[in-house]
Amino acid sequence: MSSLRVLLIEDSPGDARLIKDMLSLSRTDDFALSWCETLDAGAQALAERSFDVMLLDLGLPGTWGIETMRQLLARPVKVPALVVMSGLSDEAVALEAIQSGAQDYLVKGEVTAELLSRAIRYAIGRRQAEDLVRAHTAELVIARDRAEVANRAKSAFLAAMSHDLRTPLNGVLGFAQLLQRDKNLTQRQQAGVNAIRQSGEHLLTLINDILDLAKIEAGKFELCPTVFDLARYLDGLVELMGVRARQKPALQLGADLSSGLPATLRADEKRLRQVLLNLLDNAVKFTERGAVTLRVGPSGAHALRFEVQDTGAGMDAAQLSRLFQPFEQVGGLEDRNRGTGLGLAISRQFVRLMGSEIHVQSAKGEGTRFWFDLAMDAVAGETPAAESARGCVIGYAGPRRKIMVVDDVATNRALLLDMLDSLGFELCEAGDGAEALAQLESSAPDLILLDILMPHVGGLETLDRLRRTRSRVFVIAISASASIEDKERSLSAGANAFLTKPINLQALMDQMGALLNLVWIQEARATPSA
Repeated sequence: MSSLRVLLIEDSPGDARLIKDMLSLSRTDDFALSWCETLDAGAQALAERSFDVMLLDLGLPGTWGIETMRQLLARPVKVPALVVMSGLSDEAVALEAIQSGAQDYLVKGEVTAELLSRAIRYAIGRRQAEDLVRAHTAELVIARDRAEVANRAKSAFLAAMSHDLRTPLNGVLGFAQLLQRDKNLTQRQQAGVNAIRQSGEHLLTLINDILDLAKIEAGKFELCPTVFDLARYLDGLVELMGVRARQKPALQLGADLSSGLPATLRADEKRLRQVLLNLLDNAVKFTERGAVTLRVGPSGAHALRFEVQDTGAGMDAAQLSRLFQPFEQVGGLEDRNRGTGLGLAISRQFVRLMGSEIHVQSAKGEGTRFWFDLAMDAVAGETPAAESARGCVIGYAGPRRKIMVVDDVATNRALLLDMLDSLGFELCEAGDGAEALAQLESSAPDLILLDILMPHVGGLETLDRLRRTRSRVFVIAISASASIEDKERSLSAGANAFLTKPINLQALMDQMGALLNLVWIQEARATPSA
């Protein structure tokens, strides 16, 4: 049996002899005792040798009580497991000693040989446990710091990737939108333009899905609830998905909407749409014949149930077990090539953020049913935000307005200039912030479309300098960086609105119309013949 090395700091020779005698009586442990009469001598012993435990008298010459212990701990030596001793039975002192780092507290005159031996073993065990906890905590801190560094690196990479992909997509999708407005295209050319836009939007969806998933994982995603017209909203979803469903002649897409639906609903309209469109898209994708049905109705007194059911291929237990995993696709090769593998994983996260859970019921060859319930907020008296007209705009009424387009990428400027010129705006352009600021006096624009990320003088610096002298000119900030932080920085710097690239031309017209109070002129629709 190896000896436990004990250091005793005690100024009373009588007490020291008593403790030595008690330790010699132990039947479970062998103790090797070293005795020092002063704190300085004890610190010197710690510097020269290692000990398993220290017994410290709190009543040494020149110091008393907890101060004795604090002076010891302040020395540049490694203190082992610590048992403090005092002639006073003071619970407050005992508690303070334990909180300050001691492993145990003994009262002189009440200590027996058995109690002293047990206290030493307890102190050593507790100190070892504390050392393990500290070591594990240090490892966790290091792991946390590494994870934070990795998350920051991932966020930076995703932001850079998003920006670099969105910039060329802005030209692809932007000019595709312009060409779709061209009435001189043949049917074959129009089909080609539609294919270009659909392919570009598919790539944009993948980019957005990856960014959304990263934001959710990082806990940085927030819902933005609004009040909207529920019936019109659901009709729009079915109408949009109907284009896809009509490509399968044997498939019927329909809606079964309860008569008890509220007129309006408060929810994150964009994210709810994303979830429902994903469920409907999957249902149409995996159903060749039969029906796909969107059902919406009450679920209890204060919730709505959204349900998508199909009569398609269905899934077995193995497919269901991995259904919501990111990048996992359960269909055949042809169907997998039409998806990103992120839709259901992100939809589940969105629904969970809304306070619910997506449920699924399926069997091979018997179709699939997805559903989730959303709590209905009280929206009595609230009206949904007005929607702008979605007809083909060909101009605007009233005096001619001047727009300045500021972007360092010539293709992006050309896109906006072509679109705005066709609507009758007076135009000017600049390749960076410095050029835009130099033109202000001579150009006097009513509104500036300002790219945020530019070399030399960037968008935020341009906004700062602009607002010092021209506080009334309207500015729409445009950026290929689609984060909430970019939007907040732009609005804080003085922008009146914020749009992301690729630019949705209808969204741009909505913002311009609201800021400049424009009355849009829409193309007259042909009257159907009798």
